[in-house]
Amino acid sequence: KQWYQRRVRGPVLTYNNPGTCYTLLQLPEDPAEVPNTLTCTLKFLVKDCDPATGEADPVGYDDEYVLEDLTIGLNALFQKVFKSNFAAAWDELSPEKQADETYTLTTVKSLEGAVEQLITFFGMQPCERTERIAEGKSSHILLLAGYFKDGVECLIKTKIVFDGAVNMKVSARSSDTSLNELLVSSI
Repeated sequence: KQWYQRRVRGPVLTYNNPGTCYTLLQLPEDPAEVPNTLTCTLKFLVKDCDPATGEADPVGYDDEYVLEDLTIGLNALFQKVFKSNFAAAWDELSPEKQADETYTLTTVKSLEGAVEQLITFFGMQPCERTERIAEGKSSHILLLAGYFKDGVECLIKTKIVFDGAVNMKVSARSSDTSLNELLVSSI
């Protein structure tokens, strides 16, 4: 898929002087196509200069430099929103459109690690201070809220248990059933 939309070229750069250029990406319509890694390459024209006169070679030659990959995840599609009463907001959204999935995360070694990774992964706002875990707890509920890129309100409730591995049930509610399914299946 081609995400490239437009670029703004950087200025003419002389040796050892940094500059900036920009690229505009258009996200695909289907949110399932978003979790993606893009290969980035800087392409430029090299012109050798005469050290005595400072004049650049009029022709030059094309060159390129491979940059770090750019990973775009679901978190790029959400705007965080604070919900002071998550339970009321949860109840307002239809339970018939709710999606649920259960996971075991073997590489995460704590409740704190699971909560931190989920907040980063979804890019949504933790509600009712559920980003904090009381000392000595072996279970926790994380509440997240956000608006999807098209303005759809989304809520996620994750019940997490740690017993040597992280086990969790992720539930998503919004007005869009396919978005709910995407959210719970994307981990």
